Amino acid sequence: MSGEKLDIVMHIYQYLGYLGFTFQAAIISDMMCLATFHCYCIYVYAARLFSLQISGLTALLRLFVGRKYNPLRGGIDSCEYTNQEMFVGTIAFTILLLLLPTTIMYYIVFTMFRVLSLSVQYVLAKVIYIIQSMPFYVMILWMTRSPKIAGDILIQEVECDSSILLKVKLVCNQSLGDLTEYFKPPVKAPKQFDWSNIISNVFTGKQII
Repeated sequence: MSGEKLDIVMHIYQYLGYLGFTFQAAIISDMMCLATFHCYCIYVYAARLFSLQISGLTALLRLFVGRKYNPLRGGIDSCEYTNQEMFVGTIAFTILLLLLPTTIMYYIVFTMFRVLSLSVQYVLAKVIYIIQSMPFYVMILWMTRSPKIAGDILIQEVECDSSILLKVKLVCNQSLGDLTEYFKPPVKAPKQFDWSNIISNVFTGKQII
């Protein structure tokens, strides 16, 4: 049943080739977003759970050394805890610590899926940008020395018996690099990957968007 549906999808997809390679690449990127949406949902849940466990373990570690976080001052203050508070904190710390390996395993797996999905989407976006920003028309005009390309104006004096004639000629003497700089298409470049920010978010449990 799924094989027949896949054949139908591929049969429809082959007709999209008439719309160009960039359209096909954009469709592949959108289909990947839809196909990995469930992985993204589980990743968000695992990242949130991992962040809560890390913050909880950090707070409970301060409890054992007689410290607590003061949000008003934005620093760490000393504090005395009762035996009941220490007992409850020990139980909570043990539960969070024993659950941490399972959470880390789920978090690592679905974080890898998320980073891989974003990497493929970035590569496809980069390919689309390169194809759309390639100045094929300008390159053809430059190779054929077309007068449509701006250049220097050459004025020549043509001798005549009764009058003086001036012959104006457009000379194309600009380099291909200058022409491609002048005729840049209005295409936005894809957002660059900030790997340092991604690695920082991975270790702190923040979501990678």
